[in-house]
Amino acid sequence: MKNLIFLYCFLTFALVYGQTIEYTGIVKEKRDKTPLPGVQIIVKGTKLGTQTDFDGNFKISVPDSSKVLTISYLGFKMQEIKLDEPRLLEIYLKEDCNICFFDYQDIGFHAMSGILNNPVGGQLYFSTPAMFGGTTLKTNVAYQTNLKENRFLSSSVSLVHLFMDCGFDMDIKASLRNLNHNNNIDSQSYSLESSINIRGIKLLAGFSNINYLELDKNKMVKSNGPLVGIGKWLGPPFYAEVNATTSIFRNLSEYQVEIKRNFRRLSSFIRYNKIGGFNELSIGLGYQLNYYLKKREKLE
Repeated sequence: MKNLIFLYCFLTFALVYGQTIEYTGIVKEKRDKTPLPGVQIIVKGTKLGTQTDFDGNFKISVPDSSKVLTISYLGFKMQEIKLDEPRLLEIYLKEDCNICFFDYQDIGFHAMSGILNNPVGGQLYFSTPAMFGGTTLKTNVAYQTNLKENRFLSSSVSLVHLFMDCGFDMDIKASLRNLNHNNNIDSQSYSLESSINIRGIKLLAGFSNINYLELDKNKMVKSNGPLVGIGKWLGPPFYAEVNATTSIFRNLSEYQVEIKRNFRRLSSFIRYNKIGGFNELSIGLGYQLNYYLKKREKLE
């Protein structure tokens, strides 16, 4: 009789606690509703878990006795989900306001080729360690030529992450562009611009000065003008940054468009420049590495 009672209790316990409920769902970023791959889904208090696929979808079997899922993903706030009906879950994660940048103490170089005019060229850039709690100084020099009379030099110095907050970042950049083309166009322009990055969208505004001479059109422009632009980070499947600026002068405009993408240590870009009667479409492929004068720190 005792054995029968024990067996009955054991079977009842197994029946009650051995049942599982299957939940399916999707995890997205709250800001732009983008699905998040690789999110960890754990049944709280257990080692049972799974992670989202490339499209942010998941499926998990949860013991009937468990009622909470823990959702965690690097760069986002951890969230606990209480389980109830329905069994199809749509979960939104908010970005964590701890800011961590990875563009300090970088040295990089690109081999460049201008498709239209200047087939030979290169680019070097350098960034300092973090200063004043987060700001870094960046320099960039690019040079292209056809190994004859054509040359196109551009350089810049930037204070990056000058002001930072959750979802907000401000930069300041000074740049120079010097151009000689076919013994016909001679141009030198300067610009000073600031950019505000808000939730993946960059707004640019500034001031430019140009000395431009185009002999065959007997055109000479010495002018100041406003600079405006916009940039955007493109998520999956592109994972690229797009920036476009224009400087508006008297009887003349200057345009710059760039698409950049990094993959681990490799980086690439497509860049278009237009100044008056000069156009250039450039492609660059390069490598970046880090130097370690001090440990990188997480910025809060």
